[in-house]
Parts: sequence; structure tokens; C-alpha cells
Amino acid sequence: MLQRDYLTEMVRRFANVLARRLRAALLDTDPEAIKDLEDAVGSLLDLDGVTAMSLDPSSLVTMMELSGVADSLASYANYALRRIADAYDAQGQPALAQTRRVQADAVCTSFLCEPSFVPAELAELDASLGEH
Repeated sequence: MLQRDYLTEMVRRFANVLARRLRAALLDTDPEAIKDLEDAVGSLLDLDGVTAMSLDPSSLVTMMELSGVADSLASYANYALRRIADAYDAQGQPALAQTRRVQADAVCTSFLCEPSFVPAELAELDASLGEH
């Protein structure tokens, strides 16, 4: 029960950050919004965003495994990494976008999550953002 409550709270916090900052990251190409999204991914691993995002894909997966919450949150991390990649594309930074996509691919492969997963909490926002 305690583990489930903890995971529910982590998902809620993570989804709140995504909901608040995704539009600014994608539509306004706001670098601070992108940093906030990367920090949110890092917080899932109990790391700061800079450290988490500097990990190569296999190390990111290892850190997710060590966090103990990876199976429950992998789909959310995948979604965030893919949308961060979209934001980097919108900023004209294709190398960083590709790095985030490779990280997302590693998460999906390791934790058997669907690459096109959109969290229910963010489905309406995601649809409003369209192809951005």
C-alpha cells in the first residue's frame, strides 16, 4: 500500500510538471521549460536533470532499474523524453533531440513499454499540442 501511494504521488508530481511546462517547451521553445522537463525526468531517478540527461541510454536504464520504480514509471519517462526531443527539434537542436529519442528507445526496449504511450493525465494537452 505504501509503495502504491508513493508511486501515485510520483506520477502526480511528474504529470503536473509536464502539464505546466510542456506547452512552453514545445510551442515557445523555452529553454527553461525544457530544463524543467529534464529535471522532472531526473527526479524520477533521484538525480538532478543534468546528471540524468548526461547518461548514455544503457546507464539511464540502469539508474531506472536501481530506482526501484522503473517498471511503474518507464512509460512516463519514455513520453517525457520523446516530448523533450520534440522540443529540441523545435529549437533547431537535432543532435540533442536524437539523444533523447535514443534514451527513450532504450527505456522502451528495457521495460517493454509502448513508444507511442501518452499518459491519460496528459492526453488532452498532448492532443492540443498536435505534431509539435
